[in-house]
Amino acid sequence: MKKAWSVILAATMMAAAVAAPVSAEEGSAEVLTAGENLSADGLGGYKIGFFYYSTADAQSLQFHNVLDYCAELTNCEMEYYDMTAWDTEAISTAVETLVSNGCDGIIMILGSSPSLYEYMEENGVYYVLQTRSYTDEVALVVDGSEYNCGIVGDLGGTDGANYKGGYDSTLVLADEGCENIAIIANSEGETMSDEMVEGAEAAAADTGMNIAAEYRGSDIGTGASDILASYGTEIDGIVYCGSGDYVLAAIQSAGLSGQIALVQGECSDAAEYFEAGLLTATTAGASVYMVDLYMQVFNGLCGADRLFCEEDPRLVPLFSSFLVTSAEEYEAASIYTDGEVPGGILPDEILSFCSLTGGDMTIEEREALVETYQSTDYWNISDITARVGSYLGE
Repeated sequence: MKKAWSVILAATMMAAAVAAPVSAEEGSAEVLTAGENLSADGLGGYKIGFFYYSTADAQSLQFHNVLDYCAELTNCEMEYYDMTAWDTEAISTAVETLVSNGCDGIIMILGSSPSLYEYMEENGVYYVLQTRSYTDEVALVVDGSEYNCGIVGDLGGTDGANYKGGYDSTLVLADEGCENIAIIANSEGETMSDEMVEGAEAAAADTGMNIAAEYRGSDIGTGASDILASYGTEIDGIVYCGSGDYVLAAIQSAGLSGQIALVQGECSDAAEYFEAGLLTATTAGASVYMVDLYMQVFNGLCGADRLFCEEDPRLVPLFSSFLVTSAEEYEAASIYTDGEVPGGILPDEILSFCSLTGGDMTIEEREALVETYQSTDYWNISDITARVGSYLGE
């Protein structure tokens, strides 16, 4: 659950520009000059529940910050439940506790038991799902339901964020001149990892890089160490389809620091790893997808237009994470996506997710606008720095 490589999502344009959404090709300059203060006055008053790790976990703290930010903008209250386990019983307890504490809506980070959704509907609780919680059995309950506010996550296939994340990360190794690489990821059968590895393998094939070794399993540190022991002098690049310091530690222990280009998901102390030449690229901005989860359930609660809910399954697209390739870019991402503007999405942009606060558009126009903001022409570290920096008066 903590491997958040591909989970980044949508922001929207300010109201002054909503009548004519910009295309990805037009770029983000028009976004930066548009602006009109929007308001959720008269709306809100809902309690929205979310269950995840405690805020002692860095990623969970980022998630909380974004959700609190959205709740304040929309006059709502967040109710949190800290998880210590992720089995079916633990998730059921979390949902039941949030409902008993008076939540009007719940953000379902996980939960593929149909009874959970039946329980929420019996209690009049709205919900938003993650795609990996959506199964054929769950579909029988949630499809067509008033309480289903959308299914947010990777839409799969070669256009999905997971595949593209693996592909784009591996291209970085090609740009570094790597010829023989290794791919490291979690166990086969985990959708996120499977799709990322598929993208990485495709990028290697397209660029002529040889995949000398591949590890799939739950013990990333041992898998990385075994690869380095067998192929350490033969490989010049590694793409790690996950987060954490496991591969970095293995490279250091093998005495190969600075000899192997490494691209991976978020890790602690990334700025120091960049400075030391241990890290070539990493992802940033993962907390932003909480904005989409929150606004989908808020739209359902306040009776606004439902985005991406015209058909079942009600799949809501999301932002892909962006890559940073230096300590300076990583530090900028920390400031502008985890600082005073959690998630990197401005207040007016968040409010424009909602038809009751975000200007006069049809559902189709608003959905097109959300997808426009998912373009890398807008969602990249340069434009985030300029946009959020300008908002903060820098």
